[in-house]
Amino acid sequence: MSRAKQWLAFNDELRQGKLKHLDYDTESKKLTWRRPPADNDTAHQDSFYAQLSFCDVADVFRFVNEQCQFLTALTPLQPRYAKQIADADSLIAVIIAQAMNHGNLVMSRTSDIPYHVLEAAYQQYLRQSSLQACNDRISNAIASLPIFPHYSFDLNALYGSVDGQKFGVERPTVKARYSRKYFGRGKGVVAYTLLCNHVPLQSWLIGAHEFEAHHVFDIWYRNTSDIVPTTITGDMHSVNRANFAILHWFGLRFEPRFTDMEAELSELYCADDTKLYEKCLVRPVGRIDRQAIVDEKANIDQIVATLGLKEMTQGTLIRKLCTYTAPNPTRLAIFEFDKLIRSIYTLRYLRDPQLQRNVHRSQNRIESYHQLRSAIAQVGGKKELTGRTDIEIEISNQCARLIANAIIYYNSAILSRLLARCEANGNAKALALIKKFSPVGWRQVHLNGHYTFRGGGQVIDLDTVIAGIDLA
Repeated sequence: MSRAKQWLAFNDELRQGKLKHLDYDTESKKLTWRRPPADNDTAHQDSFYAQLSFCDVADVFRFVNEQCQFLTALTPLQPRYAKQIADADSLIAVIIAQAMNHGNLVMSRTSDIPYHVLEAAYQQYLRQSSLQACNDRISNAIASLPIFPHYSFDLNALYGSVDGQKFGVERPTVKARYSRKYFGRGKGVVAYTLLCNHVPLQSWLIGAHEFEAHHVFDIWYRNTSDIVPTTITGDMHSVNRANFAILHWFGLRFEPRFTDMEAELSELYCADDTKLYEKCLVRPVGRIDRQAIVDEKANIDQIVATLGLKEMTQGTLIRKLCTYTAPNPTRLAIFEFDKLIRSIYTLRYLRDPQLQRNVHRSQNRIESYHQLRSAIAQVGGKKELTGRTDIEIEISNQCARLIANAIIYYNSAILSRLLARCEANGNAKALALIKKFSPVGWRQVHLNGHYTFRGGGQVIDLDTVIAGIDLA
């Protein structure tokens, strides 16, 4: 459907009262949203996780490692001089120590592994690249489970969501910045995460002073897992004057969650003469300069090629554009094209309540993941990342994501086994309920206490775990 026809269709549907999710006040001429009904699946999900037997986080790690062998990605930094290959218990212990802000010294006092073993494993095996490889193995393993396709709520699009989460730091670093709202008198960083179907695909640290919208394209394009989202959602912090254009050039749909109706209507433009829309209830605020876009096609193609070859990050591009004066033709063309794509999406967003629900559900999933990350970080006492340098706090962040990924895999494996059981028994009611459960649950996992890594721990058997579960 052309843009003009979409606008006129929106106006006709609004006049006829077909858009039940919208209210239009004829006196004030204001458009408002109606609050959608809330889902009632939370009680069933809480009841499900309450029936699971408790297990230690180290046992969950061992189970997940048996399934996807992610610890083999932790190769030594100096393989020629490594006296011996680190055992799985030491690697698990040092990962938990960094993720939960214990540190190696505290972990040695609350576990059965001495400090020198933890410190040697940390220096030799924990690097950002190797931890990223571990996370990718778990993410790919989750995607291969039978329950994974049921996490999608749109068969035509694989939704990914981006958002940042604030974490304090123990010691000042280059990236750490002040933010009284989140860190009080201390400093902190932002863990910017890409989530898809409950799986945290990518996460890196940015400064608390940086604009999150400058990293939306980069975090998607530099994703190293086999799960590739086709649609990216975000809150209003993910929106700037170029993201709709940049993501459109790479075949990706950008669908942020709008919260302020008046603000979005003030960004609604048309490509034709504005006089054609004078009788519409909602009118465009201006006209897009299409000729400016056509004239700068050669320069835009060069920018797309530069981003595609990873010769420049999105953040660098935006900062360069902002140094140009407003009349600069390249800057003007990109911003005008962004207006076009954004206006098309805004009309779709206003007309389609299902699109709104999908965007809201996608963003709710990353908020749920943030709760899990917060619970992991606060085991050590504060919502912080441990480390003395930016590299060390990045390692701490990756370790915490690894624990979250392992818990999500463990829950997904349980749901997959239940799914197979219900399909075999023909229990349609329980089958429909399982498909609505989220794998982001941790009440059945002991995150704190005295850690015991030697001796093999408790072997997890999924058939035993699900034996007493009642989904009625």
